[in-house]
Amino acid sequence: MNADDWTWVERLQRFGVHPGLTRTRALFAALGDPQHAFEVALVAGTNGKGSTVALLDAMLRENVPGFPRDAGAARAPGVAPVGRFVSPHLTRFGERFTVDGRPLADAALAEALSDVRPHAERLGATFFEVLVAVAALAFARAGVGRAVLEVGMGGRLDATNASEPTLSVITQIALDHEAVLGPDVATIAWEKAGVLRAGRPAVTSAEGVALAVVRRRAAQLGADLTVVDEAGAELRDLGWVGVEVRGLGPAPIRAPLLGAHQARNLAAAALAARAWGTPWDAVVAGAAAVRWPGRLEPLAARGCRWLLDGAHNPAGAHALAGALDALDARPRVAVVGVTDDRLGGELPAALRRLAPVLVATRASRSPRASPAARLAERLRAAGAGSVVEVDDVAAAVSAAAALALASVDADLGGTGAGATPARDAPNVVVAGSLYLVGEARALLLGEEREAFERWQ
Repeated sequence: MNADDWTWVERLQRFGVHPGLTRTRALFAALGDPQHAFEVALVAGTNGKGSTVALLDAMLRENVPGFPRDAGAARAPGVAPVGRFVSPHLTRFGERFTVDGRPLADAALAEALSDVRPHAERLGATFFEVLVAVAALAFARAGVGRAVLEVGMGGRLDATNASEPTLSVITQIALDHEAVLGPDVATIAWEKAGVLRAGRPAVTSAEGVALAVVRRRAAQLGADLTVVDEAGAELRDLGWVGVEVRGLGPAPIRAPLLGAHQARNLAAAALAARAWGTPWDAVVAGAAAVRWPGRLEPLAARGCRWLLDGAHNPAGAHALAGALDALDARPRVAVVGVTDDRLGGELPAALRRLAPVLVATRASRSPRASPAARLAERLRAAGAGSVVEVDDVAAAVSAAAALALASVDADLGGTGAGATPARDAPNVVVAGSLYLVGEARALLLGEEREAFERWQ
């Protein structure tokens, strides 16, 4: 990517988010309306959006006659590829844009960004609006037939909603971004329901008050809404194997995603894929092949089993704690880090459930990240037992591993003379913002950390 374009798009993040569709629509028009070159599925919600996008994308990619499932194989002639847009990225900027499961080639990404930039500067487009335009232009040029787009914030005024989806999905809804979306779940659900379209299929895994709002809005518009809890789905948590859904088709669907909450995402993705005409065998095969790093992802490193999860709001943190209990994987130590705007709510109290010892840290490439001392103060105020402050992520990961291994040695009675009992790898959780999870993941895998400043 051109260094000047890279610097420009990186700096755009600092100007924040300005909800509204006018700039994105004008940007699309200036580019020749590339979003009309392919069908769009929008996935909105508070939690589970990314996993549902990954599952739906994987299912759609299996619905390709003659297309080998080897990711390195060439696509059969005449068969349109599948695009996927997500935000934020975990470790590499290019992860936001994939075609048939592979990150967009650097040259194609650079060309699209270069072409979008002059129009974006003229229109005063935001960072996220630029990315949505880049995705649309790059997908059109790649000949994408269908694309799954993760909605950024809300739905009604989110830049992705400037496209015209022929399929809409709304996942679980909880309090998040209240300053922009509204003070309660009902108001937030109404914003999310802005992705629905008259006469088009829609699927939701929302519950309670949120479901009532989504259902009412779908009826007003005439959207063809399917509700996960009313579709006959039997949701199963299979522990370390993943999750399973029965009752939606002739065979069970399994996905290697951990946590009972992922079964709801799996059911929503399966219903959405079927609404788009995807055969059942493609749904099953896609679910089995899905990979979604950083979402209760297990990794073995430094003598420990690490579980990485982007639990960045109270509902996500509570779901993570419940999943750890179900897996019998509750750790002695958890590394946590969040953005500064999260400290005033219930998130610190939810994070304290994760482990007896918390290592408070901050993502080094995120100016929005809360300093470790401030996060530690809020964790203690929320009733956390033992909190260690380590501002550097690399040092925090090392400290957490040392604490976890020491706790196991203490349980085994130390390492005195004589035979030492075998030591099982202790569990360590890394949770909070995806910025933190991405940095920690790169460190644990021995990968170079991307030098991209993370505001959004």
